Amino acid sequence: MGYLTESIAMAARSKRCQRQWGEHYAYCQQSIQSAMQRCSTHHTALILGAGSLQDIPVKVLSEHFEKVLLVDVLFLKSARKKVQAFSNIELIEADITESIGLIFQGQTNPTLPKRWLDNQNISLVVSLNLITQLPLLPAKWLMKNQSVQEAEIECLSRQMIQQHLDYLCAFSGVVCLIADRWDTEFDNTGQVLDEFDPWWEVEQPQTSKEWDWQVVPIGEGRSNSGQKNRVGVSFLNTEHIGA
Repeated sequence: MGYLTESIAMAARSKRCQRQWGEHYAYCQQSIQSAMQRCSTHHTALILGAGSLQDIPVKVLSEHFEKVLLVDVLFLKSARKKVQAFSNIELIEADITESIGLIFQGQTNPTLPKRWLDNQNISLVVSLNLITQLPLLPAKWLMKNQSVQEAEIECLSRQMIQQHLDYLCAFSGVVCLIADRWDTEFDNTGQVLDEFDPWWEVEQPQTSKEWDWQVVPIGEGRSNSGQKNRVGVSFLNTEHIGA
């Protein structure tokens, strides 16, 4: 369905755009460490969308939690090497939506994920640059291979985003959501060419911190255009905000 190809392409782009992406990675790491400070216990940290691990303070998490679970649909060798020295860190390849198998068969009704909700030892959950990406490859797959109509794709995309949000809110620990909030395409003079809502009109939780991520610098994407994403941090369990 394109997950391996996308992971390899993202890893290559992060190397080419190291200067522009470095600040974004640093903000992500800072936000995760801020989330850690809100935790009243330090049993297990669950990071969803761990990917390349470049936006995760791996060493700090290992030192502050008894166990760290880093989850994504797949991990490249470079990510595996980064955690070899940490005995309490586990990489888990898993379908976070718990729906990809159904979508592969042409179904467009995603299921509400439940994995880890019964784990009472989870102190921290982080959804990392993930929620707006969940519908992209499934939508592309369905349009190309199953001839699913645009209206049904839009419904699926909204469902996948809303269900991930509902899933996060079902955890009892501190829950930190780091995600794109608004995407802007611009030309080489800085003029805006297009803007779009990566949440497919799903209501976004309030942010406590925001920054711009130049995800596609001029010259990296098509013709003379680039893309800038507004990224925001939300804490979904309000009872922990003052902790």
